[in-house]
Amino acid sequence: MTIRPLTTLDDLRACETLQRSLLGARAKAALSAPILAAIKEAGGLLLGAWEGEMLLGALVDIVSVNSGEEGRFTYIHAVAEGVRNEGIGTLLRLREREVLLEAGIARVSWWMDPLRSGQSHLAFNKLGGIAADYVRNALGTLDDRLNAGLATDRLRIEWRIGSPRVRRALEEGRPLPHFDLSFDQMEVLTKTKGIPSGLRALIGFADSPKRPYVLTEIPVDLDRLRREDLPAARGWRLGTRELYPLLLSLGYRIVGLVHEGGRSFHLFERGSGD
Repeated sequence: MTIRPLTTLDDLRACETLQRSLLGARAKAALSAPILAAIKEAGGLLLGAWEGEMLLGALVDIVSVNSGEEGRFTYIHAVAEGVRNEGIGTLLRLREREVLLEAGIARVSWWMDPLRSGQSHLAFNKLGGIAADYVRNALGTLDDRLNAGLATDRLRIEWRIGSPRVRRALEEGRPLPHFDLSFDQMEVLTKTKGIPSGLRALIGFADSPKRPYVLTEIPVDLDRLRREDLPAARGWRLGTRELYPLLLSLGYRIVGLVHEGGRSFHLFERGSGD
């Protein structure tokens, strides 16, 4: 596996083809090779994961500015069907970090569905990112295979690529407080129940947290839940939409994903910074 910049027109066309293969009915929403060329010319970062001549993954960052600080916003982070969960997405992120640190860039951000446990594990546990903002229906109505049936609520992930948190995550594999806490030291705010599919439904939550570390359950497998019980998936979306902005307004930040007893939980830490 080789991670390298997308530089030639053929590289950019391969990225367009990869997007189209993943978007399905929304293939027209793929960024075309000319648009990708413009992003590159404007200072964006375009990386590809190659196996020989085959593009298996791609990452596209656009230039962003937040409070006067230049950073990058990830618009595309995609891995081909059939090779997911093989670490390709992580390799793209690691190379992205190397390139941006060399360029003097300290901040990367992206949007992530708050109900996706796999993406949460990568963002928080493996990379050391945090989430400090919740955006309702950020992308409007989408009918593709990943979003159909649900509003496109998103967390904004902040990845301070040179911070102690991130260095601990990447160099020691220990960025998070939950490695040193027992489960009973963390307050669980969500109430859930098992449903016939074997998954779980959200039935309520407490909105007055008492401890510095709190847990909120999320689906273990959102795609399966959407297929087998869409009303339950929508219940998770609506509950998260109410609870997460409240916790963020109280000074909590999402810093990890805890997997316990076959269930997944976001870990919020009060007052967490970089």
